[in-house]
Amino acid sequence: MNSRISLMRSTPINIASLLRTAPLLFLLADGGCSALRHPAASGGISNQQIRSVVMRVADHQIHPLSDGDYPATLDEAKTAKPPEGIAWSYPWGVALLGMERSAKLLDNTGADEFVVQHNLICVRYYHWLDGLENKYGEDATNFAQTTELKGLITLGKLDNCGAMGSELIESMMDHPDQVSPDERETLARIADWVVHQQARMPDGTLWRPERMGGTVWPDDLYMGGVFLVQDGIYSHDEKLIDDAAEQIIHQAALEQDRDGLWFHGYFVAEKKHAPFKWGRGNGWVMVTLVETLSAMPADDPLRPKLLKILRRQIAGLEKVQAPDGMWRQVLDKPELWEETSCTAMFAYGIARAVNRGWIAPGHMVTARKAFAGIAKNVGPDGSVHGTCQGTNIGLTLSFYAQRERPEDDPHGRGPVILAGAEILSAERK
Repeated sequence: MNSRISLMRSTPINIASLLRTAPLLFLLADGGCSALRHPAASGGISNQQIRSVVMRVADHQIHPLSDGDYPATLDEAKTAKPPEGIAWSYPWGVALLGMERSAKLLDNTGADEFVVQHNLICVRYYHWLDGLENKYGEDATNFAQTTELKGLITLGKLDNCGAMGSELIESMMDHPDQVSPDERETLARIADWVVHQQARMPDGTLWRPERMGGTVWPDDLYMGGVFLVQDGIYSHDEKLIDDAAEQIIHQAALEQDRDGLWFHGYFVAEKKHAPFKWGRGNGWVMVTLVETLSAMPADDPLRPKLLKILRRQIAGLEKVQAPDGMWRQVLDKPELWEETSCTAMFAYGIARAVNRGWIAPGHMVTARKAFAGIAKNVGPDGSVHGTCQGTNIGLTLSFYAQRERPEDDPHGRGPVILAGAEILSAERK
């Protein structure tokens, strides 16, 4: 058995409980004092407070993992012990990516090891299920679609593979000497879907022809675009990165308003954008923008267009930021409730833009102020609150206003970790 998997076979990872239960202790640390002495520049939160939030949320994701049993026949497979602790969904992919990024910055070896082991179990499981499909056909496919990897088995949409594929590539790049053939096989399956099979409009824009009569989603900029960026970096193929850039440019022409904010989608047959500017939809846009710009060569001819789109969005966002640093469920509707996941996505994007020199340093206050608001929505155990559940394109304001906010909804976890880590990375500039 692969030694990396055997390390996690039945033993849970120890979590730094101090970071969950006593975050205020970190205010006494020297690293947080300078920010507290300059409350305006700090946005009302110290670096040590941000570290505490990031570590708590990242460690809250860690749980026991164990590999499964993988017999050779389909009859045995149906009663075999499956892997435990794994998941395959786009919010989980963002959370794992956040854990990877923060682990590198904060030396959180527990989070890093968890992501590595989680991914290896997933790809071993997929390799086995794929083998059963090749051997037994439709009966094995039906069985595979009852497992935790049903999204990867079924594909059919970017939600089923893009975000998980992005974090898988990140882990492979972070641990190049430990990449397994199963990881390469899984990556190839995802890349084939995103690049060659996902539906596109005549100009190459990714779209959903089967949803609501044919729609373009800002969400898919992340689900498809960020994967293209990661795969482009990993394979040294700049055409994939330019494909992601073109996705943004095409969608901006359809959905970005004059105030810089984006409408939540576009109806192709009707040739009109959606009526409302949903927070997390704009968040997917911003994260994709900064990930794509980070990977583009300085002389890429598409780069100026992306910078213009990004700067317009940031300018629009800063005008509608709530006094406590948060952004609303629908961005330009101040009567609606404040939402955590989009706030974190904007904090991440603005902090990345400052750190890479795309906007003036003073904008970091906007990101830090946002994180101060986020911190109030993170529990002592690392749970994240105030996050909207998964959301379709809505046609009425009440649709967005009435969306559920489940306790510790998975859509909020990854963005919070990414935002805090990016703000903290300014210390190393």
